[in-house]
Amino acid sequence: MSLQPEVSILMVNYHTATELTHCLESLATQEGVVYEVIIVDNSNEQSERQHLQALCGPQVHCIFSEENLGFGRGNNLAAKHANAELLLILNPDTTLQQTTLLRRYIDSFNAGDEAMLAPLIVESSKHKLVYPRLRYPSQGLCKKTDFSRLAGSVAWVLGACMMMRRQDYFRIGGFDGDYFMYGEDADICWRIRAELGPIGFDQTLAVHHVGGASEKQAVSLSKWMRKRQGQYLFFKKRYHADDLLRIVFKQRARASFKLAKNALLNLCWGATSRRLDDDARATATIVVTAELINSTRSR
Repeated sequence: MSLQPEVSILMVNYHTATELTHCLESLATQEGVVYEVIIVDNSNEQSERQHLQALCGPQVHCIFSEENLGFGRGNNLAAKHANAELLLILNPDTTLQQTTLLRRYIDSFNAGDEAMLAPLIVESSKHKLVYPRLRYPSQGLCKKTDFSRLAGSVAWVLGACMMMRRQDYFRIGGFDGDYFMYGEDADICWRIRAELGPIGFDQTLAVHHVGGASEKQAVSLSKWMRKRQGQYLFFKKRYHADDLLRIVFKQRARASFKLAKNALLNLCWGATSRRLDDDARATATIVVTAELINSTRSR
């Protein structure tokens, strides 16, 4: 007889089967926890599907989507199949390198009164520790948006690893399906703080994260377009309209200056990969903000 899982671990796969395999191997070492893993595969690719099918078993369940649902909708689909009272949203390119980490994570969450709990994210390849954000993107430019109604001091955490109760997840409707890949983590944290309570952080819990694994085949411009679309969708949904326009014009000016500066540097000393990525970022900013301006004028 199988035991009731204490936590349902939700994962969304998009060409990350190799990283996901390492993640499952690290989960298999966890002590003192009964868990289940629910994987939604967005890749719709036969080789990826075969790889995942080989990983499935009593604790690991795979759902194969016929379309790329994106990060948020993929997790929402996985959550509908969850059997545990706790949900752990976990990127496939993460690993839990201490065998007691999941047990301590659950105990820490249950001992607190926060609506969500996040760990310390360790990005070893970048020699970087990722802590919770205490402010939202471009919050410093906001003059009319009311942040006072949001509970706690943590603004938002990375969607790479976050734990919350299943009933709370469904109470706020899970991730907003309007987002595809970027911005949905800040958005769900906003709604949690507005409707449920504060977001907690436990620095003693360290989850290792590769970062960008599902985007490893993406060219810079398409990647930055998705990032900017998610970011500005968040601004549009959560910030006052006057603040949105202030951010738009400020960032358009910065992006235009960056493109002009890089064009001069490239002319004098030749292009570099870093400046090419900066140009892609600036171009994406100009394109997405132009769409926002046009949509505002057409109302």
